[in-house]
Amino acid sequence: MSIDTCIVIPALNDQRSLDAVVGRIPPGPTVIVVDDGSREPLHAPHVIRHPANKGYGAAQKTGYRAALSLGASRIVLLHGDDQYDTAETLALAEALVDAPAALGSRFLTDPSVIPTWRRLGNRGLTGLANLRFGTAHTELHSGARAFRADLLRALPFESWSDDYVFDQQMLCAILRSGATIAERPVHVRYDDTVQSITLRRSIRYGLGCVREIVRP
Repeated sequence: MSIDTCIVIPALNDQRSLDAVVGRIPPGPTVIVVDDGSREPLHAPHVIRHPANKGYGAAQKTGYRAALSLGASRIVLLHGDDQYDTAETLALAEALVDAPAALGSRFLTDPSVIPTWRRLGNRGLTGLANLRFGTAHTELHSGARAFRADLLRALPFESWSDDYVFDQQMLCAILRSGATIAERPVHVRYDDTVQSITLRRSIRYGLGCVREIVRP
């Protein structure tokens, strides 16, 4: 059986936020929740559970693999911690009419809500990638994403990192291929319920991004 749109939701430990996110999804799309080793198993209509925490990249791999096996033609990545606006993230599927990939950009809304050090790092890394690939994106570090299935099938994503730098490996591979990435505005929130990496891990992520951007 083939389906049109599949929503992949990586989630960890936060049942309340996951319930809020899933509750806003209208009928129609197939929803796959990837529980990346939560302390207490998460509950949703369709959950794939990792017995132990494997990492954000690994959770995406599991979700994309499942979506492709179901025959989805469009795959949307939606965070389970309710950081990214659900409706605006789901609307990225419509942007795939114009491009094989789409990103929700926080810099097309109100970037002042992003913590300063994150905002500056994002600007710097996005600027470096734009220089390297000859593009003019406003943000290349958003977790709100959508892809055509044929694009995902053409990418060697199974060989990439299980950690956060997976995101940048994905986008750099797309840009290297010459494919276009559409951008649409997405609103976000930052509070105690939103899962966020530490400054140390952010620095490690940033260095990994630089290595990925500059390599041939």
